[in-house]
Amino acid sequence: MENAVEILDDFLTQQGVIDAGMKWQIQTGGRTNHVWHLRGASCELVCKLYNHGQDNPLFANTPAAEFACLQHLDGLGVAPSPHAFVETPLGQVLLYFYVKGEIWQRNARCVAELLGRVHSVNPPNILRHIAGGVDTIIAQTNGILERLDKATASGLLAQQPCIASVEEVPARFIHTDVVTANLIEGEKGLCLIDWQCPAIGDPIVDMAMFLSPAMHHIYGSSALGADEQLAFLAGFDAAQVDRYKRLAPLYHWRMAAYCAWRAQNGDAGYGDAAQAELDALELV
Repeated sequence: MENAVEILDDFLTQQGVIDAGMKWQIQTGGRTNHVWHLRGASCELVCKLYNHGQDNPLFANTPAAEFACLQHLDGLGVAPSPHAFVETPLGQVLLYFYVKGEIWQRNARCVAELLGRVHSVNPPNILRHIAGGVDTIIAQTNGILERLDKATASGLLAQQPCIASVEEVPARFIHTDVVTANLIEGEKGLCLIDWQCPAIGDPIVDMAMFLSPAMHHIYGSSALGADEQLAFLAGFDAAQVDRYKRLAPLYHWRMAAYCAWRAQNGDAGYGDAAQAELDALELV
């Protein structure tokens, strides 16, 4: 955004939210909001300026909920520590302390352990509730198909998996966007960032997102191999693994529809990502 850094730096400095003279560097990888890395003499921060112009059928963008999550999880070692949440002339801005480290690349069991810790936390009440039953997933996917051109929608509709009803489970604190770019291997262990679309819902949502071949493709990593998938699933109890396996075809189908929608809107790489999900669907 033209002049955004100058406007935000001036405003946040005047408000005493950040120190004067911090160095701003744009962060790449995010696909929804505007994000910068701020370096100062006393600390390093991430500044996120929320974009409210998108209408995403799968990933919410909820600034207040993200700040609430960071406050709620502060000190648990699973998320960054919050610094401030501010209304600015350009919109809502979240600042949190920068997590030094590298994007996750290996050891899927560690991701399962991190998710287990998140799922065991009682969530803040501000979060939206999302259902995780078969009918809900189908209805959400059909909503995405309605946004597609007729030929693409018809082709995907013909590939809808036939899944028997799966019983509901107690809702838990979930991140919903567990992709490699949001997993940072820091000095204190693995950490989840980008809590802009959290929810109270089925933990299978997080499992399916991490195992999604489309999301690995989009974020520049190869799909998990069979050994890595097994290592990840070994971090959950047998009932959760069984539930994931029963619901996996629907989650592949839903993600294929979502990626087709992104591709239709001109987003690079999403056509191949949709095909990756359809290929995975054939194997389950």
